[in-house]
Amino acid sequence: MRRTKWAAVAIAVVALGTAGCGTSDAGTEGAATPISTPPRPKGTGPLTKDIVRSDVTTSAAEAGIPANAPDWGSGYEDAPADSSRSCAVSFKGFGTEATPVDVDRHKAAVNELRERDWQETRTETERNDRGDRAIHTRQTVLKQRGWTVVATYQTFGENSEISLTAFEDACVRAKDAAPDVR
Repeated sequence: MRRTKWAAVAIAVVALGTAGCGTSDAGTEGAATPISTPPRPKGTGPLTKDIVRSDVTTSAAEAGIPANAPDWGSGYEDAPADSSRSCAVSFKGFGTEATPVDVDRHKAAVNELRERDWQETRTETERNDRGDRAIHTRQTVLKQRGWTVVATYQTFGENSEISLTAFEDACVRAKDAAPDVR
């Protein structure tokens, strides 16, 4: 059962992340402007998409991740209502020369999410598939009141990125269970 659940999470993340690849303002310099919104009180009220969006974007900003891929997030906001992408919010920041992203910024973003009562659901995974000592992929999955956040750090060539994708579990299940009428 557990493997099936994690396979479903992985499929949802891949399905949500496939559209919009390659669109970024990777040349945009500078870190995200930190938003001085304190973490909201723990365990209060329902988690709306707006609250989750705020958690994701403020956590990224507080971790110093450059906000340089606005088209990435808008791909979720403008998704058709019958798609699983409409169940999600996402942030992606590419490292720049002025503000590189690395494993430490990923850890900082995850810690910021924890401050907002997001709880890890499994051990963080790290991969080094190039034979050097550096971590090239790191992923953390967190949950809170019916939502899942997948925080991912990746390097590719000389570049790196951090993405935070949150999706409402019940919404994704409903969209995946709906018959394809196209």
